[in-house]
Amino acid sequence: MKIPLFKPNLGEEELSSVKEVFDSGWLGLGPKTAQFEIAIAEYQGRKHAVAVNSCTAALHLALMALDLPVDAEVLVPTFTFVSTAHAVEYLGLKTVFVDCQNNLTIDLLDLERKISDKTKVIIPVHIGGEACQMEEIMSIAAKHNLIVIEDVANGQGSEYKGKKLGSWGHMACLSFEAKKNITTGDGGMILFDDDQWYEVIKRLRWLGISKDTWQRFADKGGNYSWYYEINELGYKYNMNDIAAAIGLCQLKKLDHFNDTKAKIIARYIEGLTGVGDIKIADYSLDKSGYWLFMIRTDHRDELFAYLASQEITCGVHFMPCHMHPYYSNKYGKLNLINSESLWQKNISLPLYTQFTESEQDYVISKIKEFYQGK
Repeated sequence: MKIPLFKPNLGEEELSSVKEVFDSGWLGLGPKTAQFEIAIAEYQGRKHAVAVNSCTAALHLALMALDLPVDAEVLVPTFTFVSTAHAVEYLGLKTVFVDCQNNLTIDLLDLERKISDKTKVIIPVHIGGEACQMEEIMSIAAKHNLIVIEDVANGQGSEYKGKKLGSWGHMACLSFEAKKNITTGDGGMILFDDDQWYEVIKRLRWLGISKDTWQRFADKGGNYSWYYEINELGYKYNMNDIAAAIGLCQLKKLDHFNDTKAKIIARYIEGLTGVGDIKIADYSLDKSGYWLFMIRTDHRDELFAYLASQEITCGVHFMPCHMHPYYSNKYGKLNLINSESLWQKNISLPLYTQFTESEQDYVISKIKEFYQGK
């Protein structure tokens, strides 16, 4: 029995929606993308949503729109995928890495310790779908006059204290990469309420052009206008209508997807509690949107190899950013003890909406089998 780590859930609705785009003749940035932006903004309870081609692009443009001074510092958890830190580096700003708590989210004590007079932004990451302490983070940000950009690549649909992740920060960035809670193949979204950023971010995602092609077509009642201006350096970061068509279908299924994965996680917890030296985090499954299910063990690499030999694919999320050569060479050795310790024990188990009980029972049985030999 071959078990993948992730599997996107796509079907006839998505195919039909893509065919509609094909038949329209408008495949690029256009009306479907605009519809998807409106739908996401409504779902998230935000005023504005701007679609781009990845969460990395979303983070880059969110920071770029702030027009930060060149010596600005941005606080980033080291326990995240490198895109969070890369977005800071793209702009030549200083990445200040913050340690994690035992649940892998950003450590608030270390966060406050590292705020300086050059700090301008905090980027909390809801790692694996585990919510950061957003109420406290927003309070810290207000105290120090900082902007908060939520990285919600891992947890779309989750709620924290009755509010969706992505609705707490001044801005938020979503991912629709192939393995995420919903997918457009690849894609991202920037969410915010402040009108001052809207036109800026729309221009920046389309090479700095004052009006994208669809706007120049739609604004003239279907008669194409060729004229546009470029007043700033932008990027080719736009989403296309094929991706947006998939996203519109996926969004309708998001809550169901998340509920399904919550039930799978509950079965994992029931089946693996008390097995060997496995430690399981306190998963809050009510209105959750977990992307990962992780266990912690001192035998991670052995267990990983054993499960691979049984055709079960697992993952490790993530090696702390500051340990990668690019960052260690630039910023030197950093004292982020918790992150360095925990990542060596974490293993991500298969989690996807089509995961059957028999498949999950097979995974659980093989983990128990591994520990019987210990």
